[in-house]
Amino acid sequence: MNETIKSALASALTAVSEALAAAQSGNIKDAAALLTIMDEHLELGQGGNAAAAQRRAKILRLEAQTRALLPTPDAAEEPVPADPEPDADVAPATVPFPAPHAPVEPRPAAEVAPASPQPASAPLEAGSAPKVRGVAAPHALSDAAWTRVAQQLRAQGVTAEHRDEAEDACAVARSAAQEAGDRHAAKVAQRGQLQARVEACALRGDVAGANSAWDELFDVVTALRSSEGTARRKGLPGQPAKAAAYEAARIDTLRIKSWARGTGSAA
Repeated sequence: MNETIKSALASALTAVSEALAAAQSGNIKDAAALLTIMDEHLELGQGGNAAAAQRRAKILRLEAQTRALLPTPDAAEEPVPADPEPDADVAPATVPFPAPHAPVEPRPAAEVAPASPQPASAPLEAGSAPKVRGVAAPHALSDAAWTRVAQQLRAQGVTAEHRDEAEDACAVARSAAQEAGDRHAAKVAQRGQLQARVEACALRGDVAGANSAWDELFDVVTALRSSEGTARRKGLPGQPAKAAAYEAARIDTLRIKSWARGTGSAA
């Protein structure tokens, strides 16, 4: 086992052990954050010899034990970002993607009645199935919630085509960051990709696509939060940039949530 793999697996084992202890003591947020850190180190610990494989198997066993202690989100709940939500009257952040060339008038949309509780296998039900990897069970918003998000985006003059362009630009940035070995920059670009995809899907009325991207976005934002927290605790020089990246991601997530609930305004 080379030193890189050995070090990554040791860090992953430490993180998952701490996550298990946190889950056993009822500290769910810390357990979830530590599992994200474990996941990042486990990715770096791929390959190696039989000893590395045994270490990975131990880590995965501990991860399974930890996830078994984490609660499954209620199906009626909307995803909650890592930090508490600010007051609804806080002005929404400026959309961090290219502005459209011309505004698009909002289209009236019929309100969709909330669906009655469905069995755990319902495709868009939040927390319907546990993830093998990630922070929590899938997160999803209702059809009516995505309709409200789309209305607010249109009120800003946002179009699905411009969100597609933003996603493509972020994909290029992500690829460049990966080639340069800059994991944090790649994660920030991935966040931009998913934010743009969420909004493009909402504008097109693609609820399944919006929920899929929203769920993945939740994990990426949590990873950014974990990275910023680690940099802050260790006093690393890149902490200010990581804090700014996480704050932008958090505000965008809260903006979508506020619109989905009908408590925010694009004005």
